[in-house]
Amino acid sequence: MENVSHCNLCEHKQYDFSTGNLCGLTQKKADFIKKCSKIMLANNAKEQIAKINLEYEEIKARKVDVIGHLILFSIFGAVIIIADIYFTKYLLEAGWISTASIVGIAIGLSLIGYGFAPFVNYRETIGTAKSQKDRLDNILKIYDYGYDINFENEDYLTAVTLRRVKQ
Repeated sequence: MENVSHCNLCEHKQYDFSTGNLCGLTQKKADFIKKCSKIMLANNAKEQIAKINLEYEEIKARKVDVIGHLILFSIFGAVIIIADIYFTKYLLEAGWISTASIVGIAIGLSLIGYGFAPFVNYRETIGTAKSQKDRLDNILKIYDYGYDINFENEDYLTAVTLRRVKQ
């Protein structure tokens, strides 16, 4: 785990465009191994907690819509493909040869692909958001901190409550 992840939560963090994140106490880059003995978790931590958790919850809230989209367009695509097969069979029995079957199958497959695109995007974004949340939770766990969030509060300073976790 990178030290910068710890520093982004700390109130002592300073940023210099030429060197990046610096510790406000030592004016140097972080050099601790697992845990910083001088970390101070307050507003920066609350802001990061609120941002990461809000993003994660917003992505989770899209799950029903994404699955509904997938099901709906997969059904539409399958219906068009099946209808096209029967239409092609009818045309062949009537003595006609047509490229309509290829077009119908292409449209059906396109609709199925259109249904899968948001699903694939959802799976990628939920995985990324979950890993960010897990990384944040693990850092806070190192320092024996937990948090409670009330998303009804619009201000992250009042929405997030940091608390010590007794080990």
